Amino acid sequence: MINKLHIRVMRYEDVPALAEIVGRLWQFDRTNGQLNDLAAQVYFRRCMTQQNYVRVAVWDGQVVGAILADTKYQKKERSYDVWQLLVAKVALAMRPGGRRLLKQLTERSEIDERLLANLQRREFLGEIVLLMVDPEYQNLGIGRELMHTVAEYWDAAPVDKVYLFTAVATTGRFYRQHGFQESQHEQIDWQTTPQPRRLTGYLYTGHVHDLAADTAHHLLVD
Repeated sequence: MINKLHIRVMRYEDVPALAEIVGRLWQFDRTNGQLNDLAAQVYFRRCMTQQNYVRVAVWDGQVVGAILADTKYQKKERSYDVWQLLVAKVALAMRPGGRRLLKQLTERSEIDERLLANLQRREFLGEIVLLMVDPEYQNLGIGRELMHTVAEYWDAAPVDKVYLFTAVATTGRFYRQHGFQESQHEQIDWQTTPQPRRLTGYLYTGHVHDLAADTAHHLLVD
C-alpha cells in the first residue's frame, strides 16, 4: 500500500487540511470545536514562520501529514506567513476563552528556551519544527517517509547535528527508532486559573546520517 503515498512540496491551499490535522491531534479545546480549530490555526501558522522546508504527505490524493523543518543559515519567516499568523491570533483572541488558549500556546516557548539553554546552538543547524500524520493514517510508515525526505535534504545541504522538541512523551519511541536521543526534558508548573497546570517538553538531538540510515524508501518525491 506504500505506493499510494506521494511526498511533495506544500502548497498554500494545503494549509486548511494541515491545520485540521493539528486540531485532531492535539485537541486544544475538547469542549468547543470552533475554538479548537482556531487554536490549531495559530499553532500551525506559528510553526510555519519557523521553517524553510515543508513537505506534505498525500495518500490517494488526500493530504494526511507534513514535516516542517528549519535550516539555520537559510532564509525563513516569510512576510506572508507572519501576517497570516497575526490574523489567526486575532481571530482566536476575539472568541470567548480564546485569550486563555492563546496564552497557553505562547507559554510553550519558555519550555523551549529552557531546554535550549545547555545546547550548543551553533553546532545544531537543523530543527524539525513539526512532524505530524493524520490519526486515521498512522502506523502506515508515513512518518518514516517524511523523516527520510528531510534527512536526505539535510545530508545534501550539508547539515550534521539536528534537534526537535515535543510535548508528547509517547512519540519518543518513534524518534529514537530514527536515530534521535532524548537529551533533556523539562517540567514547568504554571499558576493559572482555575488550577495550576504542569507543562512538559522533551528535547531530542541526533545526527543526519543516523536519521537516514534505517531503511531505504522508494517513493515519488518532488
